[in-house]
Amino acid sequence: MIRVISGDNELPALDFQKHYKMPVVYLMDSDRAFERKYNRRGWPFLMLVDPNGQVVYKCNNLVDRDRELMQQLEKFKKETFVSETKTVDGVPYMTSTLQRSGEDKKLLQNDRFTSIAAGTDGKIYAVFTSLKNGNSDIILRICDSRSSDKDIPIAATDADEYDGTVLVDNKNHVWICWTSNAVDNKYQIYLTSLKDVREGRQSIVVSKSQDDTMHGRITADDSGTIWITYYQWHNMGQISRDKEVYLRKYSNDTLSEEIHISPSDVPVYEDHTDPSISILNGQVFVSWSWDFHQPKGYTKDAKEPTIFVRTISQDLALGKTFNLSGYRIDAAPMLSSEYNNNLWCAWDSLGPSQKERAYRKNLYARSLNANNTLGEEFAVAQDLVNVCSPCFAFNNTGKGALTWSQSENGKEWSLWKAEYDSDNSCWKQPIMLISDGNPRFGSCVYDVKGKLWIAYSVQTNEGRKVTVKQVD
Repeated sequence: MIRVISGDNELPALDFQKHYKMPVVYLMDSDRAFERKYNRRGWPFLMLVDPNGQVVYKCNNLVDRDRELMQQLEKFKKETFVSETKTVDGVPYMTSTLQRSGEDKKLLQNDRFTSIAAGTDGKIYAVFTSLKNGNSDIILRICDSRSSDKDIPIAATDADEYDGTVLVDNKNHVWICWTSNAVDNKYQIYLTSLKDVREGRQSIVVSKSQDDTMHGRITADDSGTIWITYYQWHNMGQISRDKEVYLRKYSNDTLSEEIHISPSDVPVYEDHTDPSISILNGQVFVSWSWDFHQPKGYTKDAKEPTIFVRTISQDLALGKTFNLSGYRIDAAPMLSSEYNNNLWCAWDSLGPSQKERAYRKNLYARSLNANNTLGEEFAVAQDLVNVCSPCFAFNNTGKGALTWSQSENGKEWSLWKAEYDSDNSCWKQPIMLISDGNPRFGSCVYDVKGKLWIAYSVQTNEGRKVTVKQVD
């Protein structure tokens, strides 16, 4: 059995795997080439292929097709296959899958999903997910212009811990949040500080959902309050498949009530996922990808999935929900605040190619201000087979950068940067930073001296490893 993931990227796909725990092969169809070849009638879609590679059955409407499907499956019963599984990174894989990757006997190192922040002390703090022993851990690496300290395990237990993010508040306190299934095998969002790690204190369980909670993202305001957003899985009928975005704030060792950010006046099949968070003039902004079906009372100028934004005041009052993107397949937004009172959002977008009859990935960006006035949407990078991990960096002198990884052919990757021209309020022509080792899962930050640092995952003979370095 193969599950085809069309138009998505690795982190949401990994969340799905960890939530449903299906022991099947996952095919990343980032530019929908597989879908375009075999299925032009929409989802859900099921296809059976015989041992010779011939398609013997296809259907889109799966309801009341049990008899047809069973008749087709009866033909395969004379063939028997061993389907033992082994759990790696919280996901059960068939033995044959691990054999193909050469990991049936020894796992490759797999460090990815970086997040980076700069301290007022000149230190650089990079957090990443590290897979070495069959389950993933959260690791912190501290660097400066002269050296890199030994990696510090933030969450490195027998539990499955992944997708860490880091920030440094205005008191130079380092905060890290991540996803873990340490309690009752349910994924929840955890928060800790570097000080608490060094002093041996327990981490804070931010979410208390009855179901899985994933994709935690954090920011800090001028008072030192930490704001955390994430999404939870909910039941839709008998199946855990609805996703909703939430927020809490942490101040004076206390968590606020949980606030439902995604609209609650829409049908439950409207999925909300992959939130990002930032602050502008004391007001909190959360963006997310909404599988938008134009519910009553909402814009007609967008279609699923779409990037939406909502404001939250200091007293947790919700502002109006509005869209940043429109009619393409838009996901994985990244929000960041610029020094001169603007927010920027970048996201992964899939749409028709400008050059050929195919779908291609684009990286779009757009600004918005405290009055929710939107700037013009523009493409930073276009006509790619895949794009990965957009990340903004701004400092207090007006310098800005946007980094991302891209692939023109779906195989080789390179890491790119676009600089912000604050004098003319525009982004300069992108330049390639790194191409060796298929660099991916990057993040960037300016240090106190205005130098840009990047953290990213690079392929080696032992697997993927994280590099942290200054690039200008």
